[in-house]
Amino acid sequence: MCKSIFKLVILVLLVSSCNNRTAKTNTIETSEIKITQVEEVLNAYMSAWAAHDVDKIGGFFAEDVKWYNLPVDDTMEGKAKVTKAITDTFMGNIPDMYWARSGDVFITDSTIVYEWIYGGTFNGKWGDINIENKNFSIKGMSTTTINKQGKITAQKDYYDFYSLQKALGIIQ
Repeated sequence: MCKSIFKLVILVLLVSSCNNRTAKTNTIETSEIKITQVEEVLNAYMSAWAAHDVDKIGGFFAEDVKWYNLPVDDTMEGKAKVTKAITDTFMGNIPDMYWARSGDVFITDSTIVYEWIYGGTFNGKWGDINIENKNFSIKGMSTTTINKQGKITAQKDYYDFYSLQKALGIIQ
């Protein structure tokens, strides 16, 4: 009797173990992109920003990419529009612009959430205001979604717009 119960327990554990492995395999197979690939794409994308290479930055975007810029509550759609808007916004008047990951990184399926620091020296117009040689550094956070072809389909940027405006002398 004890041997029969023991065999039954072993059989149940084996079946249960196989089901768990199948579930894990299915999760990995149905995921759009592997977690390591998501981070590799993001690292290469940020390297393109560090090089100030607009064409390379644009090459990371899917044709139907969406970019949400929270501080101004604006969404842009389409590779050409997003490339122009995002690079004009963050590099246009900041020749020494830097953008570096900092803090925590969270990856789930095909989306990575990460903290960053962005800064440089602003020289140019902000609306009607002419700004010269104003240094700034702000913190922010982004979510970036990457498809299985390694292209960015969505980016959402959240950053300290108040501190940016204050550093540039736009507000007191």
